[in-house]
Amino acid sequence: MTSAQLVLFAAVLAQVMLSFIVYLFLVRARFAYASDPANLKPELAYDQSAWPIKARQISNSVTSQFELPVLFYVGVLFVFQTGAADWIFAILAWIFAATRIIHALIHTGKNVVMQRFAFFLAGFIALAVFWIYLAMHVFSMGAL
Repeated sequence: MTSAQLVLFAAVLAQVMLSFIVYLFLVRARFAYASDPANLKPELAYDQSAWPIKARQISNSVTSQFELPVLFYVGVLFVFQTGAADWIFAILAWIFAATRIIHALIHTGKNVVMQRFAFFLAGFIALAVFWIYLAMHVFSMGAL
């Protein structure tokens, strides 16, 4: 693997680890609540609003890890498949991963919507540029 490929893969690994970590926080929050028998009620099995606000907040962050990042994962697979991995892709991937990490910290912390949105937008733009650059690469190869 080239250095750019390793750095690109490291960004993917960071995003994957973020998903695992946020999931662990969710398990901890839900377990803490559900371990008190007074809190056990049937609605917990099917109604997100039955959980306390912190557990819902973390759950929303988990859900967020499987929305926009899916386009990131697919894009990286295309980059590797086409042999296009270079430093531009690696840098854009890390910008995306870093903004997702900050987004998750805000989402599971104070949850200031406009701060969270700013990092979401920055990651969105980085990912859009990533895909535009990928499309330019693929079309310049004459692959389509």
